[in-house]
Amino acid sequence: MRPMRVMLQPVGESDWQLLAKLAIRLPQNLPFVECQVSPKAVSLPTSAITPRRQWLANVLLAHLVIPQGFDRIVGVTNVDLVVPPFNFVFGIAEFEGKRAVISTARLIDHNAELTELRALKEVLHELGHTLGLPHCPDPTCVAAFSNTLADTDRKGPKFCLKCYQRLLISWQQQCSEAQQKD
Repeated sequence: MRPMRVMLQPVGESDWQLLAKLAIRLPQNLPFVECQVSPKAVSLPTSAITPRRQWLANVLLAHLVIPQGFDRIVGVTNVDLVVPPFNFVFGIAEFEGKRAVISTARLIDHNAELTELRALKEVLHELGHTLGLPHCPDPTCVAAFSNTLADTDRKGPKFCLKCYQRLLISWQQQCSEAQQKD
């Protein structure tokens, strides 16, 4: 099984130091992943801003282009995201797709390590969705739904055994299908 290549794509103004740390920590929590940070940020699409000064997450998601040689792209932005009718979202992903986006706007803490951990959890969570993983009922699994920051803080940066096995199987199947096409 080959590694899943993930590009972290800064969207708008970005914390480059945070992105670099996420690129290191992501493979530590998903060993079949290789991660890089795009050297260039993409701009925020002006069509995505709402009257409440939030950004439509689906528009940002559609704005992301998967670079050649990569399997997934995860946009990372510092603007507040929304998917109506929700008040906000920490992130969204194409279920069984290749694109995801997360926002650090509501994850920021005066403790930089906590901010980093929260962002890592959101990236892992959304990558799980791209591999077809639904929300997990185990509140400590990173695949659990987060409705509040307390939910995000309660869960760890790891998938429970059942979810991790599902992720591995999904990625193995995608690798096998790609090999059969070649």
